[in-house]
Amino acid sequence: MWKSGLRKYSAAASSTASAGNSTSISSTLLLTRNPVITADVSKFEAQYYKYQNELWKRLMWTFPSWFYYRKGTISEQAFRELNPGPVFNNPNIEFPRGRPVVVHQRDRRFKQELKLPKTYKEVSQEKKEGGETAAEEEGAKEDNLSRQIVPNSRITKADESKDLASLERQLSRTLYLIIQENSKWTLPTFKEEQVAQGDDTKDSSVTPLHTLAEQGLYKIGGNSINYFNVSNTPCHVHKSESTREYFIKSHILSGRFVPQSESIKFLWLTKEELGEYLEKDYYKEIEHLLSDI
Repeated sequence: MWKSGLRKYSAAASSTASAGNSTSISSTLLLTRNPVITADVSKFEAQYYKYQNELWKRLMWTFPSWFYYRKGTISEQAFRELNPGPVFNNPNIEFPRGRPVVVHQRDRRFKQELKLPKTYKEVSQEKKEGGETAAEEEGAKEDNLSRQIVPNSRITKADESKDLASLERQLSRTLYLIIQENSKWTLPTFKEEQVAQGDDTKDSSVTPLHTLAEQGLYKIGGNSINYFNVSNTPCHVHKSESTREYFIKSHILSGRFVPQSESIKFLWLTKEELGEYLEKDYYKEIEHLLSDI
């Protein structure tokens, strides 16, 4: 209650002073969509993970084929046919790449590459001739618990079509909402109505900045968007001769931005893309508020 009253009092005092100086107050909404998937790894990180993976394969314990394929069985024979044993260290043979170090039927100088025999279901699936529709085959694959797990693509249809107004693009990056006003792209900005000047100004006539941003967003983007404010306190102030823009940082949780007028155009852009649409000086001032991820 005390903090809320302090904020309201500060807004009222600022509005009164601004009214005397012919300066308008507005609330600018810095609405973001947080990353949906993990960030893309850099080239150095990819090389590091590859090196660690190859090192692990090189130093790992030999695959215990005796545990999974009992000796004398058909499955063991199929495994041996796919994975022939290494060449032993024969003193009568010259090895240009160094003499083998064979332990447990494996040359320890190299990583172990294995080929596993196919299961009965996999073989029968390959030999099966027609009789099932594509939908039935797809259903059989989905019901198979031993199927290979294939992750979804990190590139969505919105990325391929370059749909800048879609929330389904750039899933690994933070997106920011901008709208077009008077043929100029800007962050959603909502002005406070002019308050009375002099001693007759009442606190009830002033709308808190976070409430002003919320009402403005619902007015231009509809009620189907669900979001929350990180804080009711502004995170930045943009000053000019006639305006004071207080930035309210928010995150979208669900829903989507639906323009309530045909004249409203909007985009969801990354930090780098914002630099191409916003004014250079304006973007340089707020660049520290934007996420690199």
